[in-house]
Amino acid sequence: MKIEEKTVKTLIRQGGPSVFSWSEIYLNPYQGCYHNCMYCDGKSEHYHMHEDFGDRIFVKENAPALFKKYLKSKGFQPVHNKEQSAIDEFFPSLKDIPDSKTTPKSIITVGGGVCDVYQQPEKTVKMTQELLEIVYDYQFPLWILTKNDLVLRDIDLIKKINKESYACVNFTITLHDEKAQKIFEPRASTTPERFEAIRILRKEGIHSGVFCYPSLPFIGNTDKNIQAIYQSAKAANAEFIYANGLTLKPGRNKDEFMSTLKQHYPEVYPKYELLYGNNNKYGQLDMEQAQKLGLVWSLHRGYKFGYELGLDYTAKRFVPEGRIKTNLLLSELLWRIVYLKGSILYDPRYEVNAFNEAAKLAENSKRDFGELKDNDFSDIPTNNQVREVIKEFVKTGKSDYLETLEKKSYEHLVDKYYSK
Repeated sequence: MKIEEKTVKTLIRQGGPSVFSWSEIYLNPYQGCYHNCMYCDGKSEHYHMHEDFGDRIFVKENAPALFKKYLKSKGFQPVHNKEQSAIDEFFPSLKDIPDSKTTPKSIITVGGGVCDVYQQPEKTVKMTQELLEIVYDYQFPLWILTKNDLVLRDIDLIKKINKESYACVNFTITLHDEKAQKIFEPRASTTPERFEAIRILRKEGIHSGVFCYPSLPFIGNTDKNIQAIYQSAKAANAEFIYANGLTLKPGRNKDEFMSTLKQHYPEVYPKYELLYGNNNKYGQLDMEQAQKLGLVWSLHRGYKFGYELGLDYTAKRFVPEGRIKTNLLLSELLWRIVYLKGSILYDPRYEVNAFNEAAKLAENSKRDFGELKDNDFSDIPTNNQVREVIKEFVKTGKSDYLETLEKKSYEHLVDKYYSK
């Protein structure tokens, strides 16, 4: 493994919240990933990564400076770093115009999705740890997704962040069988190590969940594998678990995976040739072939087992400082409904879109929905069904419609896949 320093111009990536991540700010101090997972989407040419992605790791040496610069540009000042605060007070020109007391905060994900921030170089480089110190200094809520129990090294710091704001540390766990896991995730922590890390984090009061994603067709998305992962997640006291399938973008991403598959799972290799023979540029499988092969969606299997075990299918949303609480919790509710109606029940598109547009309206509205009067609800630009859901939530803080939908989704999946 080679570790090289690199100076970059940008660090921050912004994105909209969703049921899969309520974070809106993403940053990663590494480029390349020593975990070198065989299915890794990060190897795709789409991300413009270097060829030796798994063996040469770039460290963005100016990441902390860029992170602080970004926060200051939004008007935020460190809370715990008193020396820095004093410098800013002595040199007023260094302070930005926005007022941090009125500027709303967002959940920050230390990680970019394709390069694990707790991969092996972090043991010595400690760049992720430095970024977490900044998150703590500025009292921002934190979100982490990793495959490495090295995150436990920073548990005291994460506890401090969680005490003052919010911290959620999540693990990707795709294969329960350790032999299979080591084939596709050769340098990551083992599956038992990851579950043990969740158990420790939860015991310390830190939020934690599981991403059973990507679940490999005919290998990882079987009832046996997914049920075992869900049961282990429940035993580790995980708060939620989300399952989904595999994408294989044409090029290095697909080529490396298919080579590994052919060597270790020759019996299912022909099925993958059919599933991903369409060479979809986004890596999506061929829906017609999936149906012919009788592939059951990982998302569907996962929802069933999660419902039976009482495991949520998404993290409960944390509302950062300066945000309108009712609005963000309302948008969470509406996006949960979108997820169930669109991804499990396959309700008419116009119904799904109506809830989705209402979720975006609540998310971005400057008006507090919690202050609406009875005659105000009729002015919300949506249909009567959505209005009634909004009205019930604003008045009671819950939704009978969502509870009914969750049960209906479970019964639909049992009837579709398990009643024969």
